[in-house]
Amino acid sequence: MPITKKPAADFPMRGADAIGIREVGFWSVLIVAIAFWANIVRGTGPAELPGVDSMAAGVLENGAFDVFAWILVFARAARMFEAGPASWRRISATFLVGVIALAPVRLAAGVAFVILGGSLLWDRRALAAGRQVGLVLLALAFETVWTSRFLAQPHLLAGQGDAKITAFLLGLLHTEAASHANIVDNLSANFSISVWPYCASSFPLAGVGLAFLVMLLYLDQAPRRRHLVWLGMSFIGSFLLTEVRLVLLATSQASYFWWHNGPGVSIYAVAALALAVVFPILATWETGTAGTPPGDRLVA
Repeated sequence: MPITKKPAADFPMRGADAIGIREVGFWSVLIVAIAFWANIVRGTGPAELPGVDSMAAGVLENGAFDVFAWILVFARAARMFEAGPASWRRISATFLVGVIALAPVRLAAGVAFVILGGSLLWDRRALAAGRQVGLVLLALAFETVWTSRFLAQPHLLAGQGDAKITAFLLGLLHTEAASHANIVDNLSANFSISVWPYCASSFPLAGVGLAFLVMLLYLDQAPRRRHLVWLGMSFIGSFLLTEVRLVLLATSQASYFWWHNGPGVSIYAVAALALAVVFPILATWETGTAGTPPGDRLVA
C-alpha cells in the first residue's frame, strides 16, 4: 500500500515553531531601543519636539557612549541566539517588554532593559553575543535609574561633599573660600556657585561604567574580575575631573561662564571622553587576550 503524505495544511502549526528565536531576539532589542530614544527625544520639551535639530541634540546630549552602546547592541543582535524556534517563554517575555516599554517614562524603559538583559544573561540558549547584549542593556538600565530625578537627593548630598572639597582646593590655591550645604563661596572673588545634582561628582559614574563596558566589548574583550580595578580607577579619574571643573567654575564669574556656557564645555567633554577611553584600553593592555582562565571571565 503506497504511503501518501497529508497536505501541509492538515497539520496544526504551533506559533512557537513558526517563529525563530533570532527574530524574537532582534525584535525585542528593537522595541527597547525605540522606547529609549523616544523618551530621550521627548525630553527636549514640547516647543522643540517637532524639530529635527532638537531631536538630534537630544540624542547627542545623552552621551556618545549611549550611541556607541546601541550600535554595539545592534551589531550583535542577529547573533544572540542560534537558529531555531522560539520558546513561548521567550515570546511572552518579548511581549511583556513591549508592553512595559510603551509607557512614556524613562524608568519604564529601564525596567524593560532589566527584564530583557537579565533574560539574555541567564538564558541557556543565548550565545556569547547575546550575553554581551544583556550586560550592555543592564548597564543602560543602571544609567537610566542613576540619572533619574528619583535619585536627585543622593546626588545633592554628594554635591554637598563636592562643595566642601572645592572650598578646600581653593584654599590650597591661596583663595579664601568656604562652603555651606551645596554652595561654594569664593570670598576672595565675592562669587558663589551651587553644586546641583547634575553637576555632582556622583552623577556621571553610571555613564563612566557604561563607557568602560562598551570600550571593553569594542576591543573584543570579555569583562573579567581583574578589570574591576581599572573600572575603579576610571571612577576616581571621573571624580577628580569633576572636582577640577568645580574649582574652575568657582574661580570667578568670568571663569564660570567660560567653563559652564563657553568653550570650556567642549574641553571638559573631550577630557571626560579621553578618560573614559584610556582606562579600558590600559585594562586590555595589562590583561592581554590569551591565557586568561575561564573562571576570571564575567561574561563568556
